[in-house]
Amino acid sequence: MLNAQGGVLRIGDRLNANSGVVLNASVSGSITIGDDVLIGPNVVIRSASHRFADPLDLIRNQGHISGPIIIGSDVWLAANVVVLPNVTIGDGAVIAAGAVVTRDVAPLAIVAGVPARQIGTRGQNGGT
Repeated sequence: MLNAQGGVLRIGDRLNANSGVVLNASVSGSITIGDDVLIGPNVVIRSASHRFADPLDLIRNQGHISGPIIIGSDVWLAANVVVLPNVTIGDGAVIAAGAVVTRDVAPLAIVAGVPARQIGTRGQNGGT
């Protein structure tokens, strides 16, 4: 699913996206994806989140907070990854299955978990 209504979606060359992928840059958000990126099944990349600070108002009435998402080149996002607004994923990074990316990821980093944390670096940990 691609949605850039009211936002910007930029996709580089040779993107390989599996089934069930959601790229949502709506409501003033932006998503930029570099070249040679691999996206596994059921990955969600969403550049806006609901506001919910006022407990006396319905969440759906409070609007959204948007922020950019930048995914470098030669990045692999494995199955069921979620990438939230205001995140940059550096070139060559690997995001493990099921990770929730809430902050920037360094180039060549291997991250996993909820929230995602660095567990290694490509070239130092082998890789499977």
